Amino acid sequence: MGRINVLGFDIANLIAAGEVVDRPSSVVKELLENSIDAGADKITVEIKNGGTTFIRITDNGVGMEHADLPVSILRHATSKIKEAEDLNEIMTLGFRGEALAAISSVSKIRIMSKQRDKEGSLLEAHGGTVLSHMQMPCPDGTTVIVEDLFYNIPARRKFLKKDVTETLAITAVVEKIALSRPDIAIRYIVDGGVKYVTSGDGALNSVIYAILGRDIAKKTIKVEREENGILVEGYISTPEVTRANRNFENFYINSRYVKSMTATAAIEEAYSSYIPAGKFPFCVLNIKINPSIVDVNVHPAKLEVKFSNERLVFSAVYYAVRNALSSEITRPSLYDEEKTTAIPTSKTPFPVRDKDGERVEKIVFDTNTNVGILRQNNTLDYSGYKKATEPSAPPKMSLDLSGIGETSIAPAFEQRAQEAEKSDGKKASEELSDVITEINKGALEIPNTIEENKQIKTVPEYKIIGEAFNSYVIVEMGDLMYMIDKHAAHERIIFEDLKEKLKQAKPSSQMLMLPYEVTLSKEEMGALNEWGDEVRKTGFGYEVISDTAVSLYEIPSEIDSDSCVDAFVTLLSKLAAGEADAQKSRYEAFERALYQASCKSAIKAGRVYDREHIKWICDRVLTLDNIKYCPHGRPVAFEITKHFLEKQFERI
Repeated sequence: MGRINVLGFDIANLIAAGEVVDRPSSVVKELLENSIDAGADKITVEIKNGGTTFIRITDNGVGMEHADLPVSILRHATSKIKEAEDLNEIMTLGFRGEALAAISSVSKIRIMSKQRDKEGSLLEAHGGTVLSHMQMPCPDGTTVIVEDLFYNIPARRKFLKKDVTETLAITAVVEKIALSRPDIAIRYIVDGGVKYVTSGDGALNSVIYAILGRDIAKKTIKVEREENGILVEGYISTPEVTRANRNFENFYINSRYVKSMTATAAIEEAYSSYIPAGKFPFCVLNIKINPSIVDVNVHPAKLEVKFSNERLVFSAVYYAVRNALSSEITRPSLYDEEKTTAIPTSKTPFPVRDKDGERVEKIVFDTNTNVGILRQNNTLDYSGYKKATEPSAPPKMSLDLSGIGETSIAPAFEQRAQEAEKSDGKKASEELSDVITEINKGALEIPNTIEENKQIKTVPEYKIIGEAFNSYVIVEMGDLMYMIDKHAAHERIIFEDLKEKLKQAKPSSQMLMLPYEVTLSKEEMGALNEWGDEVRKTGFGYEVISDTAVSLYEIPSEIDSDSCVDAFVTLLSKLAAGEADAQKSRYEAFERALYQASCKSAIKAGRVYDREHIKWICDRVLTLDNIKYCPHGRPVAFEITKHFLEKQFERI
């Protein structure tokens, strides 16, 4: 007798169910997607005991006819696909006809459904077997009740987590779906208590507010940009809102939640000069794309997708996010203006009182953590201040040479990716590298279309009060006080100036009276041969004098002569270490290599510098809109209002 058995329908159905339904959150996801596909604009989700004993999804969608109910729990039964050609342009969330069949085969299920102007129906089934099917009065739409999940598969039931863990998984599913459809009012009930309700008014920011709270909602930037027929819209966080993992990165393809390494790599590259390595932003981004060029049928749970052109998607997400960051971010504050309270910290605290004089929170002065809440409409008003001249060129100063020939660190997105692991054990950083490698195979050269906000205002009237720890410059301007990190500020200024020179035909430079002879490694010399045009555009002039040495006779005007060799070698070592391997275009690859070179050229914290140079830095910080964060993501300055200080000292 042969060893190969043809499984019966009941056993095969149980096995197939495991591909779609592995825990209660899978049930909620599938049923929610069905409600959305049914055109519902009001949905109620209710669970008990982590969804293991009770799940109820109620919607006001189109409903089903009486004859459709028993058919709906059969495998491969769907109203969304008829012909093979329909798979080329899938616009619905569900389409395989597996969800209700899988759910009903491992639970006790009741389905009540009614179409408008027709009589309602009820179907009850246990383990996929229909027990009753009758007509009965019920509201328009569909209600699905799932009880005793996996009652007939004890082996799978024992692998479920604690109720609180399963509840958290369901909550994550409901949140992601709610964020994908702000036009749908979703009511979420857990063990009899209402968790939250979204308004369904179509405003994504109101959903963020309802789910994640006021603080996160206030610290978001709107994104909306179309490129090559791909529209990217949604919200991203300001740079001070970061997490240690990617759990707050939400990507949607045509309003379907997906896990896309291409989009992940793009947004993290866009943030690379705004947040520290190892930190990840919050985002809710919907990528609207022609369904014919995206395949959503590559994963049983439809979580992963493939694009016919990954490079175009990468470009669209990257530039949409980068443009929003460069034009919309504001300077962080150490307080919440509405509450006039601060975030608690383990650092040295100062008491903060509310309007009744009661002690409430503790003020934070720790710039290494995500502190402070942005004020609403946090923009500087320079009206009424005395106009002065634009910032002058930086004065000359002397800096010590250190670290010449220092080797490069990995690209920014790879550093951050090392913090996260995928469930299958493969590091996300490896997958991001794979994505970038695939993107590089494309022939399309992505143009530099970043719309950097470079507007220079007139210098307002301000006063330098002093400097704390030879690192933080304290500035008074009107009713505002700023604490400026002079190294971070100077680093960003140099970075922006060098980056701008890449776009100019004739960058400004300064000739050296005595050229420096710089010894390079073979890798660094190879990078110089490859990137020579870009290096010269930043203002470096050199002559190759041997296989391992160059004569450096011209340097960018922003860089002091004492630090020029350090910056030059650092730039080449970054390029030689593989920055170009992660390129979106030569411009962005070279831009990343400028990060460390800018750091090497900037003035150092803890050292004393003349007042003229400190004033030049303050001029630039207070007039250039893009000097908010250093290239490594640290804040350049924090602001405090006179009103805030007076309230802390109980003067008002």
